Amino acid sequence: MTLTVKRFAEPVEGMHRAIVGRWFDLVGPPIDPARDVYLKSVGAVYSSVRMTGWALGRILAVGGSVIQRVRPVPRLWDSRVGSGVQAVANAVWGDQLVLEASPLAIDMSMKDDGGAQIYPTRDALALAFEVPTSRVVVLIHGLGETERCWTAEPTSEAPFPGLAGLLSSAGFTPLLMRYNTGRSIAENGIDMSDLLEDFFRTWPVTVDEIALVGNSMGGLVARSAVQNGQSVQREWSNVVHRLVTLGSPHLGAPLAKGAHLASLGLRVSPETRPLSQFLERRSAGLKDLRSGSIGGDDLPTRDEGGTLVVPEPEGITQHFIAGVLTGDPGHPVGTLLGDLIVRVPSGTGRGRWRRVDATHVAVIGGRRHFELARDPAVAEQVRQWLVEQP
Repeated sequence: MTLTVKRFAEPVEGMHRAIVGRWFDLVGPPIDPARDVYLKSVGAVYSSVRMTGWALGRILAVGGSVIQRVRPVPRLWDSRVGSGVQAVANAVWGDQLVLEASPLAIDMSMKDDGGAQIYPTRDALALAFEVPTSRVVVLIHGLGETERCWTAEPTSEAPFPGLAGLLSSAGFTPLLMRYNTGRSIAENGIDMSDLLEDFFRTWPVTVDEIALVGNSMGGLVARSAVQNGQSVQREWSNVVHRLVTLGSPHLGAPLAKGAHLASLGLRVSPETRPLSQFLERRSAGLKDLRSGSIGGDDLPTRDEGGTLVVPEPEGITQHFIAGVLTGDPGHPVGTLLGDLIVRVPSGTGRGRWRRVDATHVAVIGGRRHFELARDPAVAEQVRQWLVEQP
């Protein structure tokens, strides 16, 4: 609560001071004494707002601690709705939450179907998986989401088990990852690499294959984890042969680029400069989506035509899925708008001046961005790539 109140109070106070200051400047020096008094009162008001937010945050924290000692109750973010709110807060300010050691910050972990954490120990894995297989698929959610994005919505028609269920029936053991999407993609990639190494070494049976499936930002985190795993020679990276992304902005997302341009434009006027500063304080994860940066050694080379090319990781085939709004994947409107969040060139990694290589790409019509992880047609395409393709 403290961080939220502070983040919203600062731009409002800045705009208030800038607007009032302009009127005082028009009058000139004769009104300077009144200016000082007024601006001090403005500062006192906003300081009291921030202090109130801090006090309420402390009261809630202490009250929650006392309640937990007297009668333990589930945390707010252990529920489906609560975890969703926590995920959105982390998407916007996740890196700052980590710096402040906030209990709201999400720690990277693997989860079961109910959202409970699975620890990389032999006893915990034996309890979580009755029959673990030698083929493991790691599912990585997108910005502001949790692992529940892979759960199929209940319908009155033939039940769809979701991607995790579909791959489980095909012989894979799914691992559902939850992480703080406000941290930089490179940082999450390093942590994911470390976490997979722990699971690889304690897995109950010999791991023959690890497949990675990332939704939106999750695809970039998966690529970053592979890059880190191969650069530091992690054992788990030796058994990764396929990486699939769903609607991932490999070349950047228009909204993230728009936020950057808006921040630059708002710097021009003193009255709007506080809004620019507010946008600049968005999380590192959001900023990374502007160009699809995964950090580290993601250094493209130029081909004969001058296009910057990021090749597939050694020994790994990449498969990219992009969605478009129109039923016809090639319709000009679909090409222009993509899935409303990611355009087709970025989702498939095939831009005019920059390219991220993939063995297979698929563009599926009639789909919006946040539908891809739960879509039966998308899941079937992933299953074919992971199960039927040699």
